[in-house]
Amino acid sequence: MQLSRQAAVTRVVSATRVALRHHPDPGPVLDRLEERLLDLVVRWDLELGDAYGEGIGGPVLAVTAGGRPAVLKLEGATAAFAAQVAALAAAQGRGHAAVLASDVAAGAVLLERLGPTLASAGLPPDRQVAHLVGPVQRTWELPVAPGQEATAKADQLAGILRTLPERVLSPAERARWAPALNEAGRLAAHLSSTRDPDQEVLCHGDPHPGNALLGPETTDGDRSYRLVDPDGIVTEPEYDVGVVLRDFSRELLAAPGASAARDLHAGLCLQAAAATGTDPERAGQWAMVERVTTGLYLRWFHDDDTAATFLDSALLLLRR
Repeated sequence: MQLSRQAAVTRVVSATRVALRHHPDPGPVLDRLEERLLDLVVRWDLELGDAYGEGIGGPVLAVTAGGRPAVLKLEGATAAFAAQVAALAAAQGRGHAAVLASDVAAGAVLLERLGPTLASAGLPPDRQVAHLVGPVQRTWELPVAPGQEATAKADQLAGILRTLPERVLSPAERARWAPALNEAGRLAAHLSSTRDPDQEVLCHGDPHPGNALLGPETTDGDRSYRLVDPDGIVTEPEYDVGVVLRDFSRELLAAPGASAARDLHAGLCLQAAAATGTDPERAGQWAMVERVTTGLYLRWFHDDDTAATFLDSALLLLRR
């Protein structure tokens, strides 16, 4: 092991410990991290570069693998990580980042290096939605792996709404956002009770603009965005569309009045549903549940300012 590689590994481990200091459960990522990383550096012939600053999970590093630009993502060796790698491998680069190598037991996947995120492109919400719906639909075309069971996603989100507010919000904040919390709980119950397993497909699970990266230019000069970090869950396609729609909180809050904000959101729902052949009302319901639970999740990770934009925009969309 070259001293420079050892130093690079030490640097990554130290930076990861700092980055995960507020993470509620950093153990799976930090477990034997230096040992795992040293093994991967040798086995995959890696030169470690800088870490990407986005995200709140394990380290994501710019690397060269045998001289080729790539990205190394490290997580815990969990079932969720295994599902993520399986979904990426099944996509074979169609609408998703291509897998160059993976070792689920080591919590590691090596991906092609793509361009900047859609979130950083400065595009208006309708153009971001237009870029996201294509790769999202390609996820739905992927086969469901044998033994991969459907996810009761609405029930999972309902559980978050029952338990997380008291853990992450003060009494005054719970009162402030109570209408949004209550509406999200009502919609989660509705989505659960009206679930149709026959309509469920393999979904990305988290297709937001920060998880869409610009792909390389094709032979005809086209450049499209590709998705990373799939959850690889089986649920209804409207859920993925709802996740596409849950962002844009700052744009909604910047609209000239509540009516304009609601019109903007309704237009995005119709746009995304028309492009994907999904139910706009149901997609909008998922979007509300995701908007509120994401706000709670961000509070759990101490991103208070961003969390407030999600929860405040949820209130804005409720008011009549």
